[in-house]
Amino acid sequence: MGRGYCVILLFVCLKGLCSAGDTSSENGSAVLSQTWPEKLKHDLLENYDRTIRPAQHYNVTNVDVKFTIVHVDIDEEHSFFSVSGWIKMAWVDYKLKWNPANYGGLDVIRTNPGSVWKPDLVLYNNAKGSDNKHYGETNVLIYNNGKVLWVPPTDYHGFCELNLRMWPFDHQTCFIKIGSWTYDGFKLNITAEGDPETNILIANNQWSIRKLTTDRHVVYYSCCTEPYVDIQYNVTLQRHSATYKAIVISPAFVIILLALSVFWIPPQCGEKIVLNGVILLVVIIFLIYFAQQLPAMSGNTPLIVIFFSTTLFLVAISTIISIIVLRLTRIKHSRPVPRALKSQLDGCVGSMLFVSNGGNFPSEEDKEAAGCTVGIDSKQYDWCRVAVLIDRLAFSVFVIVFVISIIYYSI
Repeated sequence: MGRGYCVILLFVCLKGLCSAGDTSSENGSAVLSQTWPEKLKHDLLENYDRTIRPAQHYNVTNVDVKFTIVHVDIDEEHSFFSVSGWIKMAWVDYKLKWNPANYGGLDVIRTNPGSVWKPDLVLYNNAKGSDNKHYGETNVLIYNNGKVLWVPPTDYHGFCELNLRMWPFDHQTCFIKIGSWTYDGFKLNITAEGDPETNILIANNQWSIRKLTTDRHVVYYSCCTEPYVDIQYNVTLQRHSATYKAIVISPAFVIILLALSVFWIPPQCGEKIVLNGVILLVVIIFLIYFAQQLPAMSGNTPLIVIFFSTTLFLVAISTIISIIVLRLTRIKHSRPVPRALKSQLDGCVGSMLFVSNGGNFPSEEDKEAAGCTVGIDSKQYDWCRVAVLIDRLAFSVFVIVFVISIIYYSI
């Protein structure tokens, strides 16, 4: 009986020891499960209010800003400028300081940006209405000296005043203006670390960056005595015009040559009107293309559009002139050319335009050289020379107009 009692007592003691060992093991696991970053984050943020600026109300919080651009684009229809990249913001939060020796030598931790206070930097020229979510929710880095570093990806969409006067050889200067929405310069001071950098990941097929500058503004409003600070990044973009040279500029020169060649078709040929009709159709197609490609903007109509519009009117005038010269050459004239007009035909004007025969009776070769029907009498031949004179005068005027238009467009 005594021996059995001893066995039972020994069994109970062993079970108790095992239970104690398991308990100590669990406690050890519980202690080991809390890492130094967890303990540090708990200690730092236990009584932390992320909605309050981490400084006395009479002290200023300095925020350093650095912008990096990875992609740009312009929406011409809505006058939007889009720029993507990332923005580096750094400031000091005195509530987030610690001694690394007390936390296993840990000198930096990473945490959700919603856990700490962040400067409310928003885009002033925002084109997305009330949407001010410009930044991605990436972690912030907190250093033991209280420095907070946040480098979120950004996606800005701002308004940009476009000038398409020189389209498609234009360049546009757009800007991104950021600043605090609720803090004045005495509470939140923003400084820029130089001009923005570029790290283009995917090049834009239509635009390339030509110049980047940074402006820091300190503005005083009439309502308030405190300053308001903003940072403005100016981006100058150049349009890639190689494609437009092939689809717009080259056809423009062809249209000019065709419009001028109409005046060298013999005056009695009805093909003059047919060719003018074809040119009119091509010009109208291009104007429709411009209407689809370009927004309707007041005050800075593209010069290429003005050129094609002017060409439309010139070709219309050319068609009227062709009708006049056709009538002069095809109807049977009962009266001779007036003496004053004939004196010009055989005078200096006719000589300059190569329609003068020196007052001699025209030979068949002269008629053919002038582009008139062979076999007509001298009276009809004089009226034909008048038609040729009109054609060549119109050709000279059109050449001058086109040359002036090209020079004006180039300048």
